Amino acid sequence: MITNQTMTIIRKIVIAVLLLGAVACGNADKVPSNILSKEKMRDILLDMNMADAYSYDISPMRGVPLPDSMRQLKVKEYYRQILDLHHISVKDFMFSYRYYESHADRLKEVYDMMQAAIAEDRKIQEGEERRQQYAENPGSFFPYPKNTVISKKQDTILPFLKRKH
Repeated sequence: MITNQTMTIIRKIVIAVLLLGAVACGNADKVPSNILSKEKMRDILLDMNMADAYSYDISPMRGVPLPDSMRQLKVKEYYRQILDLHHISVKDFMFSYRYYESHADRLKEVYDMMQAAIAEDRKIQEGEERRQQYAENPGSFFPYPKNTVISKKQDTILPFLKRKH
């Protein structure tokens, strides 16, 4: 038979477990304070990916690839410069990177943030390119550009009409 004292102990244990569970769930998305934030990690990894891509295009004679050993030296130099720009030591970066590697869900969030940032940059760049194309040739954005006349007097588009003489 269960006594009142046993019931009290069981209640305390259940309350303690529930409180611990609530505290643990509340910190599930938080990154420890000694780890780089997701945003900082995103920025550094974006720069490192750009440096890696750039390292393939640094040949003194365009069209001739650099040997891998030279390319790797350049990439290490770029990575060092990137960490200096972000005011992060190699040790701190590697400590944080290992943390994210061991927490795949958080690393995926960082990579998703990287992908979103790249998509946003691309959207901005494509918008600039389209504005420049429009400035050079406004008629090219219409389905039948050869049948369109842009009025110099007005800011409207007038369809080309064949006139009878």
